[in-house]
Amino acid sequence: MIHPEQIIEEEEWFKSDLSRKELKVYLKRNNYRGIFHVGLWIVLLGGSGYLAFQLIGTPWVIPAFLLYGILYSSCNAIWHECSHGTVFKTDWLNSFFYFFCGAMEIRDMVDFRWSHSRHHSYTLHSGIDPEIPTSRPPNLFIFLLDFFYIYNGIIAFKNILLHSIGIVSSKAKAYVPEEEYKNMFWSARAVLLLQLIPIILSFVFKSMLPVLFFGLPRFYGAFIQFTFIALQHAGLPENQWDHRRNCRSLKLSPIFSFLFMNMENHIEHHMYPMVPFHALPKLSKRISAEMPSKYKNLFGSGYFEMFKTLIIQKKNPEYSIEKSIPEAVK
Repeated sequence: MIHPEQIIEEEEWFKSDLSRKELKVYLKRNNYRGIFHVGLWIVLLGGSGYLAFQLIGTPWVIPAFLLYGILYSSCNAIWHECSHGTVFKTDWLNSFFYFFCGAMEIRDMVDFRWSHSRHHSYTLHSGIDPEIPTSRPPNLFIFLLDFFYIYNGIIAFKNILLHSIGIVSSKAKAYVPEEEYKNMFWSARAVLLLQLIPIILSFVFKSMLPVLFFGLPRFYGAFIQFTFIALQHAGLPENQWDHRRNCRSLKLSPIFSFLFMNMENHIEHHMYPMVPFHALPKLSKRISAEMPSKYKNLFGSGYFEMFKTLIIQKKNPEYSIEKSIPEAVK
């Protein structure tokens, strides 16, 4: 990873015609929407976990645990939004769920906060953005592994181990300031402890159940969440200063919108990252005249376009999807 000042001249990101006065309305946070969303998620997660436990010994246990894993993997959306501090108005609630939901998928608070800040500042700028979903040319084998969080999950666990013993991973060195290393080490240790508890319990009780309920669900239930994560940026042009070109926005069902916390409005999120999740649909409607057309569903044209592009990029790494941008604001 290269520091941005070494290779590019910074430009201003494209912004819509939204005035500051209008933006302030969308920026308002409240606890009620966050508590309702996260509370409902906890109830659904607990209910599906209880159902899976009750169905042990029957063939129905497999789909029950699959449902639990899909809901568990939605922790990705919650810790992502909490990292922006926009789920709740109360900061400690954002911090608590940022830490705990991050620990559910083997992420520590400090590493990701700096990684994601770099991602928003230099979205899809090659050699700078640490969260580019695929390399150029893409490694399709690694890409397919991550539908079950196998590649990045193992990397995340390795980095947690390194940071917990005071060694800075090569990736973190590129974006985490040295003065944050101590905080990163303690954050990693806390995450590692939460990951080790179910593993130890599994050995003590000679049962896979503890790890089936905490840790492993992020792997066996990852495919829905990763499908959405990949669609956010994969196959789109690099080194652009316009989020309309390097992000995808989608139209999704209420269920998927819940699982992804409205992040299907991904261009809008990158353009205005401090707008809370519950305000993104309204913001999207307000600036829709300046946006490219949204892809119509999760497994539709955008999904096949993404895979087709990645296959082409194997032979031609410079190839990218060029979306139609409204003429008036090009």
